Amino acid sequence: MKKLTEQKARRSLRAYFASRRVEKRGQGGEVIVDRNGEVLYEEKPSTVSGVALALGFADREELGRIKDKKVKAVVDRALLKVEESAEERLFAKDTFNGAKLFLAVNFERWRDEAPTEPEDGTLGVCSIWAE
Repeated sequence: MKKLTEQKARRSLRAYFASRRVEKRGQGGEVIVDRNGEVLYEEKPSTVSGVALALGFADREELGRIKDKKVKAVVDRALLKVEESAEERLFAKDTFNGAKLFLAVNFERWRDEAPTEPEDGTLGVCSIWAE
């Protein structure tokens, strides 16, 4: 693979995110239009793997091994856009659980920390109520 430059990364990622916007289709495959004849679009979810593929990487882990600071900044911004999209789905009842899982798997800051027990063996702040 050729060296990934900042400009190539920007072009590739711009094309990837643009490809996520697709025409809405009916059950018969026909394009759905509104009352004014305008084509309706929907956004397909963006993914970390999609970002890696758009940049020509063989796996997602290569995203974390980018050395060039300018390219890394472009990629980090793209990953933030993917994260934002998943965060927005947290507000919808039907996509909450999937979005939460997606964020926990793909972004370290979203992983639940296992609760720790106090070192003194008590149950913690609410131990009075547990007795």
